[in-house]
Amino acid sequence: MAVVLAAACASAGQVRPPGEPGPAAPRQDPGQLAEVRAAAVEAAERTRPAHPTRLDFRWRAREPDFRDSGFGVARIEPPYRARLDLFLDNGETAAIAALVDDELRIPASLPTELVPPAPLLWAVLGVFRPGGGAEMLQGSVDRSTTEVEYRLPSGRRVRFLLRDGALLDAELLERGSTVQRVFVSGSGGEAAFPAEATYRNLADYRELELRLESVEHVDSFPRDIWTPRGP
Repeated sequence: MAVVLAAACASAGQVRPPGEPGPAAPRQDPGQLAEVRAAAVEAAERTRPAHPTRLDFRWRAREPDFRDSGFGVARIEPPYRARLDLFLDNGETAAIAALVDDELRIPASLPTELVPPAPLLWAVLGVFRPGGGAEMLQGSVDRSTTEVEYRLPSGRRVRFLLRDGALLDAELLERGSTVQRVFVSGSGGEAAFPAEATYRNLADYRELELRLESVEHVDSFPRDIWTPRGP
C-alpha cells in the first residue's frame, strides 16, 4: 500500500480530535430519499457479481517506509464472495484477504490494518455494497449521478458516488472527515470490473493501486479459498 501525499489529506479535510462530534445528517425530503434509494438499488443490482470470475492485475503500493509492486489475483463468486492475493514479482505473498458477504477474513499471520473495511474492499472490485445493517442517511440524484451516505453498524459512515449505476468513488468517514477512500475508473472491456482502482488510507499515508490485466469467467472455485490460511 502506498504513501498518500499530504496534499491529499488536506483536500479530504483534517481529522477532528477524538470526542468532537461530526456534523449531523440533515433531514431530507422523503421523496428525495426514495429517488436516492431507487438509484442505490439499481447500482447494487448492476454491480453484483454475476459469474465466478478470475481477475489478474498488477499492483503498486507506497507507504512512509515501504514501496513495492507485483502481480495479483482476485477471485469473485456470486452472490458476494471475493478473495484477493497480492504477490511480489519474485512470487512471495504480500497480502491475502477474503470477503464473504460483509465478513472480512485475513490470515492471522498478516496485519489487518493494511486492508480496507468491507464496503471499500468491495468498491476496489467495482461492487457497490454498503453491507448488511447499513442505514441510509442522506443522498442526492443529479441526472445520472448519485451520491449516497450510510451509517455502518460500527457507527462510522461511508459515502458512495455512482454514475449510471456504476461505482466511481467510496469514502470512509470519521467525525465528518474522509479517512479512507477508493477511486475506480474504466471498464477494462468488462463493465462489471474497473480497469483501475486506487485505495488510499489518508490517516496512515498508504496507497494501493491496481491495474486490471485480464478477466476470465470460470465454472467455480474451491470452497476453502474463502477462508485463507496465510502464506
